[in-house]
Amino acid sequence: MVRVGGSVTSSLKGKRLGFLIPSLLLLVVVFAIPVVLVIGSAFQPEANAFGKLFSPTFVAITLRTLGIAAAVALISLVVAYPVAYLAASSGKRASSLLLGLVGISLFLSIVVRGYAWMAILDRRGVVNTLLGTDFEMLRNTPAVLIGLIQYGVPLMVFPLYNSMKRVDLRLLRASRNLGASGPRAFWGVYFPQTLHGVFAGYTVVFVVILGYYILPAILGGPQNTMIGEFIANQFLSTADFATGAAASLVLLACALGGYIVIQVISRIVIRGPRT
Repeated sequence: MVRVGGSVTSSLKGKRLGFLIPSLLLLVVVFAIPVVLVIGSAFQPEANAFGKLFSPTFVAITLRTLGIAAAVALISLVVAYPVAYLAASSGKRASSLLLGLVGISLFLSIVVRGYAWMAILDRRGVVNTLLGTDFEMLRNTPAVLIGLIQYGVPLMVFPLYNSMKRVDLRLLRASRNLGASGPRAFWGVYFPQTLHGVFAGYTVVFVVILGYYILPAILGGPQNTMIGEFIANQFLSTADFATGAAASLVLLACALGGYIVIQVISRIVIRGPRT
């Protein structure tokens, strides 16, 4: 009986491994091999790709990208939190409708969004027409932030909603019964229980925005270039594949570094500093 059980277990493990093989092959083909090729291109000695990236221009682009990604994630959090709270505290139908509207926005093409914002913010666009003004609202950082925030808010809503649905409302009611005011009960009891969703949503938006280049290219100008647009230009315009590959590795390092920093901060904030 023991031998039969052991053979059955080994057979199940073999079947599971067989199911995993196609997925592993897919990961190797679409992820591992491209990364290896990028690394090989970036470290070509004759190209001196990383030496070119030490220029003040690329350093400024990198810092700008990190700053914009951090700002977009923070503003998206502020905008998305009330939306997620409304969805979490509403009835099933209202919640499904609200989340559906948020989710539908993700299916809208980035290019369409960009040109829609151009029609709104252009000198002869909707805003200037309604105000009777002639302000330049494109080719600047605020225009880039507006376009990226519109994309970041839906990505932020769902992690927040997931964490809010797990909040123990009995603790909130208990705090109110013990004399805590509404704001104090919210910040002292409710908000701390949603911190997992806050940091999860911030991580997702920050990492996603780091690599975006279409909206900054449409709504911004040369002074608003981000790493994604710089990489695209190296591959598509100047055909400097080595520099583009090196910049891609810098982008990957920024994403990994940002993820690690956010996770460390989240652990300190949620669990408290170790003593």
